[in-house]
Amino acid sequence: MYVLIMVVSFCLALLFLRATSFHKGIYNGSGIKSISGLRALLASIVAFSHLVHYLYSLDGNWIFDKDYFVWFSEGNFFVNAGKFGVLLFFMISAFLFYRWLDNDAMPASQLTWKLLKSRVRRIVPMFWFSGLVIILVGLVQGGLQLNAQSVTDAVLWLFFIGSYHIGDFLTADVNAGVEWTLRLEWLLYLSIPLIYVINRATRGKYKTLLILGSIGVIFIIAVGLRLWGKTYTDPRPVLGFAMGYFAYAWRDQLARLKNVRTAGVACMLLAIFALGFTSNAFWYLVFLCCLTAIFFVVSSGNSLLGMLENKTLMSIGEVSYSLYLIHGVVLYFIKQVPLGWIPHNMVVYTLISTLFFIISFYVAKMTYLCVEKPFIGSSNKKKVAAEVSPASQDRSGNPY
Repeated sequence: MYVLIMVVSFCLALLFLRATSFHKGIYNGSGIKSISGLRALLASIVAFSHLVHYLYSLDGNWIFDKDYFVWFSEGNFFVNAGKFGVLLFFMISAFLFYRWLDNDAMPASQLTWKLLKSRVRRIVPMFWFSGLVIILVGLVQGGLQLNAQSVTDAVLWLFFIGSYHIGDFLTADVNAGVEWTLRLEWLLYLSIPLIYVINRATRGKYKTLLILGSIGVIFIIAVGLRLWGKTYTDPRPVLGFAMGYFAYAWRDQLARLKNVRTAGVACMLLAIFALGFTSNAFWYLVFLCCLTAIFFVVSSGNSLLGMLENKTLMSIGEVSYSLYLIHGVVLYFIKQVPLGWIPHNMVVYTLISTLFFIISFYVAKMTYLCVEKPFIGSSNKKKVAAEVSPASQDRSGNPY
């Protein structure tokens, strides 16, 4: 039933966005269109995975955690929806950023500077803005007290190395704790200059081995964060970096899938299966294989029967990073509505979900235009950069 709520409410939200010309000012037709459309779906399903936890908890106890195990059920959708988005996001990041290693003529210092500058401009302003919102919420509601410890915690959090707590205030209550993925993304970005230096020194003989080795190191770090860190971390999506790299390495062979309609249909069926089948423990490998097959097809430019090239969907994809960071704030304010005001039935839940999507999409558009875009530059500049170097495709290289 909740899956139906997601599908219906998302479609209603898309119709509203189309009727209100949501795409104006943000639609970007450059880059790989299918990946832009995919990012919209991924950010949306991550957002719904947090909303559905709230809706389900209105009527029952949430039991869909790491210990939940049923072979195939709607409960697996609750467990897998967020993982689905994160794993494919990681594949997209690897697909788009390992191409930096192909800039053989660029000095290592220049590559490092350009890569890190592009990532800081793309990721930090919106992350800091979301952090400011969280801090303001904490101050207004009284849960955050200004003292030396909370200031230290806030600074660490803003530099991606803090925990979910700023003082006694739990940031995950406001943003759903989504920032843990950014820490692993930063490990990917920081590994690329090192791989680049060693790859040039070895004349490209061990490029794939170096990349896979670096991913192995990131995986080990993620395991350490899971076991001994103070915030939630799932190391398994790091495997998506490897799958994204292979999609890039085999892009010429995969290009033949671009116009294969049966491949698009197969992807939709695989997505349904992956969301419904258990990802418990080592069964995550089945989940990984399904999503890898989907990404191989989508990265070829296959739009899944035209769905991923929908202008409204691609526009949501353009603001997907803002959507990823800000949807939790929208959900936080929805949760402030007194429970006695909410009739407990699926029609009302569908209306809440539709409203959640619409507000989240428009807030994401606003923060994209006011916070993100001033730092990442105009479409024209990005287009010129993309023509100069494949590694400069920052707008299509947005991991979210």
